[in-house]
Amino acid sequence: MMEIADKYKQTEVGLIPEDWEVKTIGEISKLKNGYAFSSEFFSKTGPIVITPGNFKLDGGLKFTDRNTIRYSGYISKEMQFQNGDLLIVMTDLTPDCNLLGKPGIVNSEEIILHNQRIGKITITSNLVKQEYLYWFFISDLFSKRMKETATGSTVRHTSVGSINNSLIPIPTKAEQTAIATALSDADALISSLEKLIAKKRMIKQGAMQQLLQPKEGWEVKKLGSIGKPYGGLSGKSKEDFENGKYPYIPFMNIMSNPVIDTSYLDYVNINAGESQNNAQKGDLFFNGSSETPEEVGMCSVLLDDIPNLYLNSFCFGFRLNKDSRCIGLYLSYYFRSNEGRKLFYSMAQGATRFNLSKSNFNKLELRLPSPEEQTRIATILSDMDAEIAALEAKLEKYKKVKLGMMQNLLTGKIRLI
Repeated sequence: MMEIADKYKQTEVGLIPEDWEVKTIGEISKLKNGYAFSSEFFSKTGPIVITPGNFKLDGGLKFTDRNTIRYSGYISKEMQFQNGDLLIVMTDLTPDCNLLGKPGIVNSEEIILHNQRIGKITITSNLVKQEYLYWFFISDLFSKRMKETATGSTVRHTSVGSINNSLIPIPTKAEQTAIATALSDADALISSLEKLIAKKRMIKQGAMQQLLQPKEGWEVKKLGSIGKPYGGLSGKSKEDFENGKYPYIPFMNIMSNPVIDTSYLDYVNINAGESQNNAQKGDLFFNGSSETPEEVGMCSVLLDDIPNLYLNSFCFGFRLNKDSRCIGLYLSYYFRSNEGRKLFYSMAQGATRFNLSKSNFNKLELRLPSPEEQTRIATILSDMDAEIAALEAKLEKYKKVKLGMMQNLLTGKIRLI
């Protein structure tokens, strides 16, 4: 077994292969700041003014209608990027968004303008390939440097000097190419999986629209005839939620999931003799208010039997009657579908925050298929959700593998050549 000391050396960036070098970013490249663009010329048409919001946490650029700013004022040749330019974020969007130092490479048919919050990196040394430097900027090695040297109390900034003084381990050019290729391949695998998940979600959305749309012969029922609502926790103080003993369902668990995620529960203290409603298997849960009318009355169902389970105070429960001939999982999907959203949208009341009228809730009418058809539809949609969840779990695994690869390849712990 070979000794590490025979093939590696200790440097300012740690232990690296003996045939690697260590340089500062300033020794291998030139960093250029951008330009200040007057907001009075921001418009819906014209060249794109690139901002930190156009960068992704895992590297690369994104342009959507929501995050794209355009400019109608004067521009010069110097303000424009060329395809292939390597960019880096110099100012974060928010204190905790962690975009500082993230890179992107311009590849657009449109004109992209050089904002002052973005730096342009030009390679000046034949020691380094741009694709290797790009991956180094994504790595934890560089991100840690950005966090340690960032300035600003509300929004973090970095400087030309801070980036130029950052150290980078440099393998041979052949190994740089091999490293960049391996990481790009991992990135492509992740990207393809993300596209597959997006496609599966669209297919599920279409299936919900088709399966849950009321059909001829379905029975019309009022909600008040198939069950009874009940309230969440009441009369609790901040201290009751410190070192809590009993589980309760958080607000976001209901908002995010058609089925309650039992691994995502918070805890509260309930005193002896205290009157609180227990949540039971089969119960439906709704959020009673939201900042938008479209999100009022989001529904989730509990499919597990959990003793002494409670519900947060910002939501309410709905317990089906035993003779209701209703399947809770079907109703959860129905109330999250376009048809269900229309019902609750019509009941949302408010101006800045929208609330659900409990009296009108019981009067809501819905058309229901037979219990057997409800079960069939719920099973189809549940199977789709399970497939998407499995793909999402695989995606997270791939992302972790890629992070491990990056750390090991960029420090020479794993050699490809």
